Amino acid sequence: MKKRVLVLFYLPVLFFLWNSGLNAQKKVSYGGYFQLGGEAEYKDIYIESFYKAKLEFELKLNEKIKVEIDIRGDSETRQFELYEASAAFKLSNEFKLEIGDLKKRYGLEELVSHEKLATINKSMINNYLEPLGYVNREPGVQIHWFDDNSKTGIISGIHYNESHKLTFMARFTKEGFLGFDAAGFNLQFAKEARLDMPNTYAVSFDLQKNIGTINCNFEIFNGEDPVESYYRALTGNNDKVKYLGLKALVLNNFEINGDILKSIEPLFLTSFLVTDIKEFDVNSIQFLIGCNFYFDEDVRLMIDGDLYLTNHSYDKTERTLYGSNVIAQLQIRW
Repeated sequence: MKKRVLVLFYLPVLFFLWNSGLNAQKKVSYGGYFQLGGEAEYKDIYIESFYKAKLEFELKLNEKIKVEIDIRGDSETRQFELYEASAAFKLSNEFKLEIGDLKKRYGLEELVSHEKLATINKSMINNYLEPLGYVNREPGVQIHWFDDNSKTGIISGIHYNESHKLTFMARFTKEGFLGFDAAGFNLQFAKEARLDMPNTYAVSFDLQKNIGTINCNFEIFNGEDPVESYYRALTGNNDKVKYLGLKALVLNNFEINGDILKSIEPLFLTSFLVTDIKEFDVNSIQFLIGCNFYFDEDVRLMIDGDLYLTNHSYDKTERTLYGSNVIAQLQIRW
C-alpha cells in the first residue's frame, strides 16, 4: 500500500518536471520495457498469458547528482507500483555514492537489469535466494569504486529493512584474472534484530570468459538459510542450515543482419542447488535451453524451455519435474 501511495505522489512530480523545461535541457531521460508472453507449466493443460511493463525516469540534477525513479506493473496486480527510488552522487572519477532502495548485488544476475537478462526468468538459484533476503532490494547506502588502471572494482554498502535486519554487503571484481575476462567475489553478513533469529552470511564467486563470440560464466554460491535455521532451532537443533549452488551460462549471438531479423542468440543455462549440505543427495538440477530472436537491439522474441529435476528426502531415487515450463515472450525496450 505504501508503494502505491508513493506512486500517486511521484507521478505528478515527474510530469511537472517533464513539462518544466528540464527535458529540453536534456536533464530528464526515460526508459523502460513492455513484455507480453505466455507460459505453459508441467502437467498444466492451459497456457498462462502475462504482461509486464516498466517506466523509469532519470533526473540529472547536475554533473554530480542524478535521481532514478522506477515504477512497474504486471498482469497479476494490474496496478503500477513504485519499484525503485534512488539517488547517485559522483564523488570523483573512481567513486560513486548511491542512496535508496538498492540491489544487494549477490551474483551476476543482480548486476544486470531484469530486462537485459538473456533468460526470461531468473535462475533457479536466484529464485531460491530471493525469499531468504540475499538478492532482494532494501533501503541502504552503497559506495562504488572502480580503478581504470588496475581494472579493479569494489561495491560495498549497508542495508536496513522493515524487519530491522541490518545487512553488510561487498562485491570485489577484477578484470583480466588468470586468463579470464573477469572474476568476482561477493560477501554478505546479515544481523537480525530479533534475538531468536540467527545471524547469517552468504558468499559467492564468479568467473566470466569470452571465447570468440561465445560468452561463458560460472558461479558458485554458499551461505546459511535463516528460515530453516530458525525452525530447526525451535526443535532444539542449533546447527545452521547451509546451502550450495553452482550455475553456468553459455550463449552466442549470431548476426543475421536481415531486413527483419538482425541476430539469433541461443543459450544454455544449468544450475545445481543443495538447500542443506548435510543432505547433499537431496538436490535440484536445472537445464534451460533458450533462444532470443532480435528484430532490433531493443526488440526481441524470447523462447525458453526450463527443465527442473528435483528429489526429496523421503524418496531420493525418483526426481519430479515440478516447476518445469516452456515460456515465450515478446520484449520491447526503450
